[in-house]
Amino acid sequence: METTTHLPSVYWKTCAALMVLLALTWIIGYVNLGSFNLVVALAISISKALLVALFFMHIKGSSRLLHLAATAGVIWLLILLSLTLGDYFTRNWLQPPSTHKVLPDRSGEASPIVA
Repeated sequence: METTTHLPSVYWKTCAALMVLLALTWIIGYVNLGSFNLVVALAISISKALLVALFFMHIKGSSRLLHLAATAGVIWLLILLSLTLGDYFTRNWLQPPSTHKVLPDRSGEASPIVA
């Protein structure tokens, strides 16, 4: 079995990069970017996950079998996320239409009344 070891300086640099990304995550939490908050947070979290997988889990510089196992895990995660989001976004497609009638009340404004 092949073993891959990195120099201690690689681990320290990876740890420093993770700390910088952690600080960036914390700072972005206080900044209102509108609809880009989710995009920036996901980009930072994917960067952290890649650093951990490549260096701390020794995927970088390892055998092709380990690369295949890591890729299969990511593909399986994407399949599960797509099934979950597909269920979430299509939940109200088969709901019957509302049977509420809207009648004016004494003030002249419309108020819903169940028929």
